[in-house]
Amino acid sequence: MDRQIQTVGSAFLVGFALLAMGSGYWQIWRAPQLANAAGNPRVVEAEIRASRGRILDRTGQALAESQDGKRVSARPVTAHATGYYSRRYGTTATERAFDRYLSGRETSDTLESWVRQLAGGPRRGADVTLTLDLRLQEAADRALGDKRGAVVVLDVATGQVVAMLSKPYFDPGRLDEDWTKLSQDEARPLYNRVSQGLYVPGSTFKAVTAAAALDSAVIQAGTMVSDPTGDTTIDGFRITDSQRPPRPTFDFAHAFAWSSNVIFAQLGLQLGEERMRRYAERFGIGKALPFELETSPTSLTRTTPMTRVLLASTAFGQGELLISPLQMAVVAATFGRDGDVPSPYIVDTARAPDGDVLYRGRPGSLGKATSAQTAATMRSFMALAVEEGFGGNAALPGVRVGGKTGTAQSVPGLPDHSWFIGLAPIDKPRYAVAVIVEFGGFGALEAAPVTRQVLDAALKLG
Repeated sequence: MDRQIQTVGSAFLVGFALLAMGSGYWQIWRAPQLANAAGNPRVVEAEIRASRGRILDRTGQALAESQDGKRVSARPVTAHATGYYSRRYGTTATERAFDRYLSGRETSDTLESWVRQLAGGPRRGADVTLTLDLRLQEAADRALGDKRGAVVVLDVATGQVVAMLSKPYFDPGRLDEDWTKLSQDEARPLYNRVSQGLYVPGSTFKAVTAAAALDSAVIQAGTMVSDPTGDTTIDGFRITDSQRPPRPTFDFAHAFAWSSNVIFAQLGLQLGEERMRRYAERFGIGKALPFELETSPTSLTRTTPMTRVLLASTAFGQGELLISPLQMAVVAATFGRDGDVPSPYIVDTARAPDGDVLYRGRPGSLGKATSAQTAATMRSFMALAVEEGFGGNAALPGVRVGGKTGTAQSVPGLPDHSWFIGLAPIDKPRYAVAVIVEFGGFGALEAAPVTRQVLDAALKLG
């Protein structure tokens, strides 16, 4: 009998121990996770009652705010920068990346906030200020018109994103009502073409190839080259220029300005795969750029090792290249920073209701891509491309602009994509721009004029 009592007692003790351990696990170890779970009714109620912070442009203009418990967009033109906030469909862009501040879950430890929490009052979220300038964003919108594409403008010195336009865009304040239409639209209005769009860059990539060749002393700016027929054949594959250079023999600087595919295909073979990969990686190509918002990893090639034909094609911007407009703006800005690669950012501050700064974005560097001398040479190349080459439609009166056109393969049977990257003023760069007009054709005819208008607006803002 004593043994039976002892056995039952032991079983009860084990049971109580298991219950205690389970209770401790759920109440202590898993408590924070449960408290913040999206399905927790208290969390849902707190989100409904919370006063979500605003998203502002750099001048203090409201871009997104809450009115009568609903998130509204004051400026849909900035939709892909602010993102959307929906209890049904989630969050994107700034609404997602800085939700902890906007929602008020992370705030300053002030007496006011403590009193509000103790009193059971609703949370008050922080205001998040972007580096965007709404005036420049709207200027980019006017410049691109009704075309699909993207425009991104970087402050060369800091890496701040001062304009980030993806078209078509949408109204984040009507996301719940318009979701079915938006999600099924073939134009993909919910897709941020600036940081997530991946395109063949066309001849804008010649800036990377030229920089790699100059920096590794494979060629010099004054090296004479020859392209008399506008075509060449590599291992049975014919490569042609979209427009034959005006002279059969010229220096390498003009090969860039006149965008000779023939010369750059031959240069790619001289560079070799290893150097091509190394320099592409220095510019950040081959991975996702570090950025507060969603980005897609860019790619030099999917094939290893590269064939001679693929290497030659890559060198003049075709092949298997897939690059975002944001990445190409970073490439342009690198030449304006003497070879230093900027780390782009779009959030300036998150400021609590009491004025405390909870977060501050800071300029950063992704490393050195080229020497300062190579970067200076590339600036001269870009200036030549606008002043004597195919980039003339990006020229501005009284300001020296540098740039590079690009015409890139799109979908078979449809027109090419139109590209342009630019710097201004080229003698002391302040802004770097990348523009893509989807199915726009020649970069000189479509993307270059958009760049001109955007740079003109940016420089007038001061």
